[in-house]
Amino acid sequence: MPLPNMSSPLPSTSSLWPVANLKLPERLMVVLQPVLGTFRSVQLAVVLLALLAAATIAGVVLPQEGNVDVAQIQKQFGPNYAFMKQLGMFGVFSSFWFITLEVLFFFNLLIGSFKWLKPAWLAATQVAYVPAAVMALKPAAHSLRVKAGADVQAALAQAQAVFKRHGYHVHVNTADGQLYATKGQWSRLGPCAAHLGILICLLAGVYGSFTGFKAIHMVAPGGQFQIPSSAMFATNTPQPWWFGQIPTWTIAVRDFRMEHYENHPDVVKNYYSGLDIVDGQGHLLKRQTISVNHPLSYDHISIYQASFAPSGRFKVTVDGQPRLLELNQAFNQRSISVNRLSDGRTLIMFPFFANQDPGVTQDHAVFFVLKKGEGDLPQGTMPETLKLLPGASGTLKGTHITYVEPEMQTGLQIKRAPEVPWMYLSFVIISIGTVMCFFSQRQVWLTLAPVDGDPSAGHAVMLHPKTNKARLSFRREMLAIEAALVARLTSANPSERSG
Repeated sequence: MPLPNMSSPLPSTSSLWPVANLKLPERLMVVLQPVLGTFRSVQLAVVLLALLAAATIAGVVLPQEGNVDVAQIQKQFGPNYAFMKQLGMFGVFSSFWFITLEVLFFFNLLIGSFKWLKPAWLAATQVAYVPAAVMALKPAAHSLRVKAGADVQAALAQAQAVFKRHGYHVHVNTADGQLYATKGQWSRLGPCAAHLGILICLLAGVYGSFTGFKAIHMVAPGGQFQIPSSAMFATNTPQPWWFGQIPTWTIAVRDFRMEHYENHPDVVKNYYSGLDIVDGQGHLLKRQTISVNHPLSYDHISIYQASFAPSGRFKVTVDGQPRLLELNQAFNQRSISVNRLSDGRTLIMFPFFANQDPGVTQDHAVFFVLKKGEGDLPQGTMPETLKLLPGASGTLKGTHITYVEPEMQTGLQIKRAPEVPWMYLSFVIISIGTVMCFFSQRQVWLTLAPVDGDPSAGHAVMLHPKTNKARLSFRREMLAIEAALVARLTSANPSERSG
């Protein structure tokens, strides 16, 4: 092959790169076409959907921080905790890799939808007539073996009445002797509705990841706190990527009570917390008593009744005087309450709880009374004790003691999840779109063609029925429609019926 003459003029830019002659929007489309084609891929959609499903299962099976105490998660996974934490397995739905999957699937679904959105919309809304010449060439077109009279308008009116009686929407073109009848055309928009619902769900999930937060706080009756001061407070995504807002109002707990089963007084049936939402000036913004599955909602934030636990304070009566004892010392790595009585003696209480202490089946407390001058429990000996259940009384060394009850603190779970209403809306739209897909769109084109090209000799009736599903029931319906058309047109023109 001879070498090119290097002294010859270079070819024009347009011959090497035709895009140079295009306008900017057209250039962008040429450049983006391969990218759009990749995002439109069904194979990519299947892969992304499978990864999202696997990640969702992991987020449901594995404990998620913000819902479970971090200490419990560390204890459960031991040395694997740090590695799994780096992978985001304890915060799956707010991890960057999960958000990336959501964004990729969103664009895959959005770009792919444009390919068939317009045809589906046209199939549902467009009114199209078929000329007689074209109708005769269609494989499904056939004659009713009946001739209408010369009056096209009357024949179309008869046909329109038949189709409307069967629930069709009918459009008539009297000038050309054409009729278009359709039923269930809205079902073609079912996939569009389902895709729209999925897109809303994905957008809501990403928005919630960057604006939501979770908090857990234990507080005794009479206490109050602000959300950022919670022992377990975490934004869904770490700073500085999080751009939500944290309220400045205060949550105050008026009271806390538990309801027990009548036949099982040791089993808690439900528990309630009286909450107040108070602003910085002390004005009451909202008051509500919450219970399990009945949260307080305010300012796009929900406060749930999550748990309860002893507060470390105990209501007792000593010689008729009410006292509130607190855990203030430790004995053999166990928290106890040590209090001086008015006569100089020392009252010591050891609390025991069925849910916390191994081998303990009933909540109770063990009391010691030390003489004046005895500062601590004697080592190696067991002095006289008094064991009391909540609500019980007894006398120990001349001191009458009533163990009223342990003070319980409520466990509140606070969430800001702005995506939840949009999630519910998306599920409704997806459900409606899915139901719409079960129905079929039925279309019938009818044309009146002059017999032998002479309108005065009458018109032959040709039909072209079409459906996208439920073909057997559609065929039965068409037989009924054809019989009604024959009866109506024949009765109107008895001499025109053909064999």
